[in-house]
Amino acid sequence: MASPSTDPSTHPAAEPATLTKNHDFLKLWAGQSLSLVGSQVTVLAMPVVAFLMLGASVAEMGILGALARLPMVLFLVVGVWVDRMRRRPVLIVSDGVRALMLATVPVFFLLDVLTLWWLYVVVFVMGVFGVLFEIAYRSYLPTLVAPEHLGQGNSHLQLSDSISKAAGPSLAGLLIAARSAPLVILVDVASYIASAVALLTIRKREEPPAPDGGAGMLTAIRHGLGWVMGQPLIRPLAIASAVYSFFDIGILQTLYIPYLVDGVDLPATWVGGVLAVGGVGAVIGAWLSIRAMNRFGPGPTMLWSTVVGNSALILVPLAGGPVWLAVAMLVVSQLLVGLCTQVFVVNNITVLQTATPRELTGRVIATIWAMGLVPAPLGALAAGLLGEAFGMRPVVLVAALVGALVPIAVLALSPIPRMRAIPEAPISA
Repeated sequence: MASPSTDPSTHPAAEPATLTKNHDFLKLWAGQSLSLVGSQVTVLAMPVVAFLMLGASVAEMGILGALARLPMVLFLVVGVWVDRMRRRPVLIVSDGVRALMLATVPVFFLLDVLTLWWLYVVVFVMGVFGVLFEIAYRSYLPTLVAPEHLGQGNSHLQLSDSISKAAGPSLAGLLIAARSAPLVILVDVASYIASAVALLTIRKREEPPAPDGGAGMLTAIRHGLGWVMGQPLIRPLAIASAVYSFFDIGILQTLYIPYLVDGVDLPATWVGGVLAVGGVGAVIGAWLSIRAMNRFGPGPTMLWSTVVGNSALILVPLAGGPVWLAVAMLVVSQLLVGLCTQVFVVNNITVLQTATPRELTGRVIATIWAMGLVPAPLGALAAGLLGEAFGMRPVVLVAALVGALVPIAVLALSPIPRMRAIPEAPISA
């Protein structure tokens, strides 16, 4: 395998001295930033269309949410597909299909033929191409950006994601208040088109994918999974993500709002304010991530962002006493978790993109994503069963403790704390 110094797909001859002069990256970033804001509009508008305009029941709303998330099980399969194709055409097609599917919602609404069944189709197809886009997107970035700029590139992209999640819901609410929800979805349609146009204008030539010998899908998936679990720098990240996903994303987040209202006796009107602090922390974290990486190194940064962020989760079951004290503990927890999550994610993605052989990038990222997402619904199911059997407070306490301490231990006992610099060359496949 060629080293980064000789591989033209990794180090182009005229690599810009700074990322702000890399026009191809700026096009990718601008298009994705617009798309993220548009997606936040749809996140709020689609349930409004289903519930208020089409009269969906609570059970039907559950089906809608499940269909939107069901494509996540395709992560491993999609990772193999992405490794066998050029990434930019995949990104453009994904944007185009999502724009087309979303456009049918306002059009069918105006024609008075929009049904809940069609919304089911739309959210499922959107989910499939969303997964395809996410894996191709993360795999495509190293094509445009030199290894020494990857951390900064990921920081910019995560900053856009954080800002969109912090400001997007408010913008969506204002738009829906001013216009009918189905018509507001046209904002997201326009954002996907803008993203596709930005991708079309990128001039950097993408090398064709390396042949994989025509291995079958299961063989290719096993190869990617085996590579992840066989690398001492990558394996602990995957294991820590899986544990965190089950206990914290699955159990703790499922019970979080009911616990605040019934367990902490927090007024329901205050819950939104507490959650919003996490978005503020995420924006700060995305801004700090590359600075921490450059100052302390990616390994120590990932370890200590995990230590601080995960420890802050333990404040949730401890929150109590006067309302002001409980709110203060919850706000500190949200701020630190939001901040540290973004710091960890930027460093994690950068290490994955740099350390992974190009021909395995798609399936490796897909494997990490799958291990970080698949346990969550299992944890959510466990949250309901355990909460009914033992009550919310003990379940929240155990989930916070196990979900916080086990990932810390996994990373602390691995070679990651000693990783002071981004790997200079891909690890051999």
